[in-house]
Amino acid sequence: MATVWQPDTNWEPVTLVQCVSVRPWLTFPGCDEPGGCHDLTLGRIYELLAVEAQGAFYRINDDSGQDYLYPASHFKKV
Repeated sequence: MATVWQPDTNWEPVTLVQCVSVRPWLTFPGCDEPGGCHDLTLGRIYELLAVEAQGAFYRINDDSGQDYLYPASHFKKV
């Protein structure tokens, strides 16, 4: 008897974005080192988890393995 292939019913489409800027965008009072993008790799492709703040920020699992908000202007959709 032949086995019939069945698609995975749990599959969901994902949106991929490429990091196009690692320019610091966040500063803390009393901190000499600007931050915000030190866990991103320029040119790397990340999975977009959510769009927040009316499209101004993307939630991304960065290189640390944690999800954080980053400016949408730091990415382009692929």
